[in-house]
Amino acid sequence: MAYTLEAFCNDARSLLQADSGAAGVEHVRKKMEILARDPGFVAEHFNNGVKYGPRRLFVDPVLGFEILGYRAEKARHSPAHDHGDSWALYAQVHGYTEMTEYNRLDDGKDPDHAKLGIKAQYKLEQGQVGTYWGSQLHSTYTPVDCCYLRVTGTDLEKRPRVRIDQNTGKIMK
Repeated sequence: MAYTLEAFCNDARSLLQADSGAAGVEHVRKKMEILARDPGFVAEHFNNGVKYGPRRLFVDPVLGFEILGYRAEKARHSPAHDHGDSWALYAQVHGYTEMTEYNRLDDGKDPDHAKLGIKAQYKLEQGQVGTYWGSQLHSTYTPVDCCYLRVTGTDLEKRPRVRIDQNTGKIMK
């Protein structure tokens, strides 16, 4: 039986209404794995005719969580960043995403620079979902035509977030 975007949205809403904490987000992550592996969902939302770049697929009008689909036109390295006071789930739909997680090694007192150390590096492969909490610093590398789904607890563009050039340590505002 196919698992649709609509069914996932309804499930995510119910799960997060019951528990908006770590356990609820983990239940949503498990449902997201099912969605990212569903051939019908992938064919509808990530086929070759889908435009490149991010696409907002759903915003929950009550809880505010968002679902975005991404299709990479060219390879891209993101700066190290966090999700402010929210969380994010990344589900790999096609190809892979290289994830790097960082520890901040300085005391955080310099508002313009940070010193980062690599905590972990790995690939999210097709059907895998990673969870990233609030201030957890990470960066992504996406190759050409990589496709992934991202669910966030809120619209991250409206939240204060940290972005750090992992090569220079410059904090970007």
